[in-house]
Amino acid sequence: MLYEPLYQEWGFKLIPSSYGELKGQKRYYRVFYGTVHWHTADPDNIHKASNIFVQYGTNPNFYIARKKGEIRENYPCHILDDDLPSVLAAIRELKEQFND
Repeated sequence: MLYEPLYQEWGFKLIPSSYGELKGQKRYYRVFYGTVHWHTADPDNIHKASNIFVQYGTNPNFYIARKKGEIRENYPCHILDDDLPSVLAAIRELKEQFND
């Protein structure tokens, strides 16, 4: 089987959080849209998905932001009630953009 990366980002939006900062970097929700590959749970399938990450900083490159530790992959993304409408709107916009 050809190796597929876990995440392949097609598009994203950075939504500022109402609260939160780390080492001078503002907290954002990185609303990811693309594909996910569940290597062990569903090894033969790749799925379109939205994924929300916590990101400190505004680096637009998903892979560089991950490598630099700006995207917190081992961190649950708690979406604050105040921020939920903006995050949901970003998901809808990305889904529409990539499903035409």
